[in-house]
Amino acid sequence: MHTHHNKLFAVINPAAGSCDAETVQRTLAKACIDAGFTLECHFTSIGEKNADIIYAVRQAVNNCCSRVVAAGGDGTVATVGSGLVGTEIPLAILPVGTANLLARELDIPFDLATACQLAVNSDKQRRLDAMRVGEQYFLSHISLGVYSKIAERTSRTAKRYFRQLAYIWNALPELLSGRTWRMTLTVDDQEILLRASFIMIANVGGLGAAELRWGDNILLDDGRIDICVVHARTIKDYLMLASSILWRRHKLYPKLTYYHAVRNIRVMTTSKRMPVRGDGEIIGHSTVEITLVPAAIKVITPEQLSSMANTLSV
Repeated sequence: MHTHHNKLFAVINPAAGSCDAETVQRTLAKACIDAGFTLECHFTSIGEKNADIIYAVRQAVNNCCSRVVAAGGDGTVATVGSGLVGTEIPLAILPVGTANLLARELDIPFDLATACQLAVNSDKQRRLDAMRVGEQYFLSHISLGVYSKIAERTSRTAKRYFRQLAYIWNALPELLSGRTWRMTLTVDDQEILLRASFIMIANVGGLGAAELRWGDNILLDDGRIDICVVHARTIKDYLMLASSILWRRHKLYPKLTYYHAVRNIRVMTTSKRMPVRGDGEIIGHSTVEITLVPAAIKVITPEQLSSMANTLSV
C-alpha cells in the first residue's frame, strides 16, 4: 500500500495555537508504529527561517520519505507544503494552529489521534492549487488592508491563549478607524485602480468560523484564485458585510467586488507600512506579486471528502 520506505517526516510547530509538541509526537509515533512506519520529527523554533524548514522537507524527500506531516496552523502547513511542490510526496495535516482554515476546508479531523490515523493510513489525496510569492507557496489566503493590519496587531501569545478572540479584540480599533487605501490591482495582466478597506485573495472559501465563507464557489482545486475587494468604511458597512456573508448574499452587497485570476495577481498600495498577510503570517509590506500554480501539491484527505470534491470539480 505504501510506497518508498514507509518513512514519515513530521514538522511540528510547538508555538502553534493549541500545539502540545510532546503529545503530538507521542500520538503520531503510536500511529506510525501501528502502521509500520518509521518517524522522524523536526521541531520548529521561534526565529527559524521558513527557508530552513523548506530545506529540511526537501532533504527528507531526497531521503525517500513516503509522506510528510505538518503539525501546526495554516502558516506551518504552507511552509511545509512549499517543500513538496513539484514532488509526488503527499502532505498530511495535523490541525493544531489558531484558525486551521485549510484543515476545516478539507474536513480533516481536529481530534489529534484521529488526525494522526488519517495522516498515516489514508491513501485518499487531493491536488490543491497554490499561490506562489517569491520562493514560498500559500494555500489559503493572502490579504492586504484592514484584515492584514488586524493580524499584525495580534501577538503570537494572544493567538495562543485567546485563539480567534484575539483577532476580534484587535479588530475594533481598525474597523473604527474607517480607513481605506488606494490600491492598484492587476489580475492576469489587466490593471484596475481602486480604493478599498481590504483585499482578500482566497484559494480557500472558509472564514474559519461555522459555515461562513468569503464567497460561493471558492474552491481549492478549480485552477483559479478568487479576489474579494471590500470597500467598507463605517461600522454600519462592516455590519452589512457581516450580514451578507452570514446569509450568503455576497453578490448583493454593493461594497464587495469579485475578480478571478487564472495566471497572476499583483497588488500595490500607496502605504509603505501596509502589511501583506499570507496564511496567517505577515509576509511583506505594501506590494505582493502572486503566481497561480494549479494542482501544485497533494494533500491527504478523509475518504468521504474526496468523492464530494470530485463531484464539485466536475
